[in-house]
Amino acid sequence: MNIAWLAAAAFFALAQVSEAGLVGTEVMRESIFQSTASSPLNKLTLLNTITVKDPGVEIPSLKALQVSNPLGMHLVDTAIDIGDNFIEISFRNSAPDTSFAPGFFNGAIYSFHHSVAPSISGALIDRSVTTLGLSDSDVTFSGNTLSINVEGLRFNTSTFARINLTVEGGPPAPVPVPAAVWLFGSGAAAIWGLNRRKRGTDSSA
Repeated sequence: MNIAWLAAAAFFALAQVSEAGLVGTEVMRESIFQSTASSPLNKLTLLNTITVKDPGVEIPSLKALQVSNPLGMHLVDTAIDIGDNFIEISFRNSAPDTSFAPGFFNGAIYSFHHSVAPSISGALIDRSVTTLGLSDSDVTFSGNTLSINVEGLRFNTSTFARINLTVEGGPPAPVPVPAAVWLFGSGAAAIWGLNRRKRGTDSSA
């Protein structure tokens, strides 16, 4: 086994990491309002099946998905971007609305495809970018379902929310390779070349 082969093996081993993601999978989403714990659910959208794409915003206008409901409620016009391991909600088109209706539950239910759901272990609010007043209890993940409850929360057109998903396992994805690996590979290949030339000189002497 020569040094160049070892360098190539090391390169490919370091160039891959095991990480699952949502891109290319299907996510089901619906908007629901429930005034009390015992009252019936009011669906403000149908159960929509979304194929996660990157780049691109999966739902540029939530209001366009609104359906009629017994309470006559309307949806706040948000844009929803689902990435490999996150869900982002932008309120840039939310005017003139400034708050969500209060109730027991007012928000969204996301259901993840069975091919990726087992690798999702949790969901956390990204406090570094989220300006919507979500509390930790407003975001829950169980089985293959993520619930985001925004009842009573206020917002404006600059409000933003990001929910990070803890995603583990799955197919390998490429990652940047450190410069040291390239140097190691180049050095090993050079040594291999010198050894070949030396063997060639010895055999002809």
